[in-house]
Amino acid sequence: MKYRLATILDRQEHDADITKVIDLNLADPVSQFQIIHESYNSVSGVPTAHPAKCIPKIELVDGSDVLFSLSGQETQAADWYHQKQEPVNHIIYLPTMYSEQVFNINFGRHLWDPLYAFDPKKFTNPQLKITIDVNGGGSTVTTGYLTVLANIFDEKAVTPEGFFMHKEIKDYVPGASAHEYTDLPTDYPYRKLFIKALKAGTGPEYLINTIKLSEENDRRVPLNHTISQVLKTMVGQSRAYQEWILVEGSQTAKVGYCTPAYWPTFQATMWELTASAWGVAVREGDGGRFTVDMDTGQGNTQLLATGWCPHGVIEIPFGLQDDPADWYDVSKLGSLSLDILAQAGFTTGDSCAIFLQQLRKYAA
Repeated sequence: MKYRLATILDRQEHDADITKVIDLNLADPVSQFQIIHESYNSVSGVPTAHPAKCIPKIELVDGSDVLFSLSGQETQAADWYHQKQEPVNHIIYLPTMYSEQVFNINFGRHLWDPLYAFDPKKFTNPQLKITIDVNGGGSTVTTGYLTVLANIFDEKAVTPEGFFMHKEIKDYVPGASAHEYTDLPTDYPYRKLFIKALKAGTGPEYLINTIKLSEENDRRVPLNHTISQVLKTMVGQSRAYQEWILVEGSQTAKVGYCTPAYWPTFQATMWELTASAWGVAVREGDGGRFTVDMDTGQGNTQLLATGWCPHGVIEIPFGLQDDPADWYDVSKLGSLSLDILAQAGFTTGDSCAIFLQQLRKYAA
């Protein structure tokens, strides 16, 4: 076989908060790691947060050298913008059932990219560190399972030149109508810049006012736009994110959590053995939080959620994404800074985060 799906960690149960450290004893280059987390809902059918929040941090390290460091939500957003394809996520807010979340770490332009892949032989002691918050999301989660797989090159001999490195640069709580200035690294070329603005019940356009990217103290300004302009152009270049969600029906309105955070819409139908008198209303959804209300009966409901900005993340791509020569080479700059101006309403709730996808080449 030229390619192989390898098991790095077989399905392992946990019932407490842990950080799982996995030594990567691999000889062959890796095109993609796939992390699967299953969270078990207890007797309650009331969602507390998106099930991806059960994975607050994923890291790939080699000693003190950090090669990948994002939250679970950031990992899912980066993966979707990278592949333009949703993984097989099951968002289930029903009692005594599992929600299944997939977190893909991509190292090349596409799966099985021979030019860019993670080569374990280039490092001394590579480790994957996965932090688990058992009840961080879902519906009163009490236990869960973790699985790690790897898509590796097997009989196909490749000599990758480098790999895509993902790092969170900053996670902060904005002040109302305040500027946040961030010095960005100039060590490796940028393929993508990501900005996450997530507050349950509020769309990103009501959280961020303007985004400005400045080279060498405004000697050149590659980007200076309102977030609405960015959303209508860059986000509009991709199709909408779609996912199925199962919720427990109730005549009392209850909230649930979805992945798209910008203008999500919903279609609903019963998820039962037989049809009955039934009516449902779904409203809101901005910021990844929606409300479901039923007029009669209490049947389980399935929702098709469609929208943009997964987990409130906005992608800013640089150049033609398949052409390495077209990406943003920041190594020639003396300084690079990002200025994010918050809207007046972004004062509470979840924070704003900045993270990157960079090309890191192996030493000759």
